[in-house]
Amino acid sequence: MPSVPDTAIHLAGDTYVVPGLTNAGYIAGLGIDTSEDESVYEGVPLELLAITHGHADHFSIAHILRDSGARVIAARDDAAMVENPDINIRGMFSWAKPSDKMTTKLFRGIGCAVDGYIEEFNDPRATAIPLPGHTLGHHGFLTADGVLFTGDALYQRELWEQHPLPYAIDPGMVVASLERIRGVPCEWVVPAHGQPVRRTEAEEHIDFHITQVRRTAELLLHGLRDGMTTEGAVAFISRELGLVENQAVYWLAVTDVKGYLGELLGRGLIEFSVRDHVGWWQTVR
Repeated sequence: MPSVPDTAIHLAGDTYVVPGLTNAGYIAGLGIDTSEDESVYEGVPLELLAITHGHADHFSIAHILRDSGARVIAARDDAAMVENPDINIRGMFSWAKPSDKMTTKLFRGIGCAVDGYIEEFNDPRATAIPLPGHTLGHHGFLTADGVLFTGDALYQRELWEQHPLPYAIDPGMVVASLERIRGVPCEWVVPAHGQPVRRTEAEEHIDFHITQVRRTAELLLHGLRDGMTTEGAVAFISRELGLVENQAVYWLAVTDVKGYLGELLGRGLIEFSVRDHVGWWQTVR
């Protein structure tokens, strides 16, 4: 029986990274997220699988691993999305049902029953760290070997060229979580999408991510000086950031921009009204 997944890359001690569409972790029988290839886990001892958050690319084969004997845990706020990915898809569309063209393939997948909650996780192999913002229940995991798996809480600089508006529901939470990552003592940082980097290099990516979030907020504040509808705000940010124009990207942008609108409204920097049955946002003068 192999001791680690077939494609695993050793980082430190018992901690390995399983590369793929989503970088997964493996620590002496503990899995953090999953790669999309079930064959790499064949014959590997896996008794516990921790899911960083409820997006299907992070638990794509969790149901298969659970059927093979692994217990699956997720955060309370995200567990329902792990068990039923359609909840996340419908939530993006105000609970109506969108077509597949309107949703990213990364949100579509096979659900997996959840056996326990991350909030109750107590294991010498890793410590769970709340990193909300991408989703409400998003968590990272710091292994006993000093490796921090950040899930989608941190986007490396290179990814921003392809994804200039990474999916997030609350930019204020995103920045707070990035600062929490900065404060975690570790030797390695492993984002779900990108490359493992040493702690010192991770600082540059943290700074860049925070700068981009603040830049988008400033763009929106500037654009709302004369007021915009919700649709206008989505179109404005999409054009300014050069987003690809298709249905799935549009609906991701709707969630993102509403997140910024809600956060700016909460800080008292913009105001909201309804005119002729249309939502209207404007920077406070």
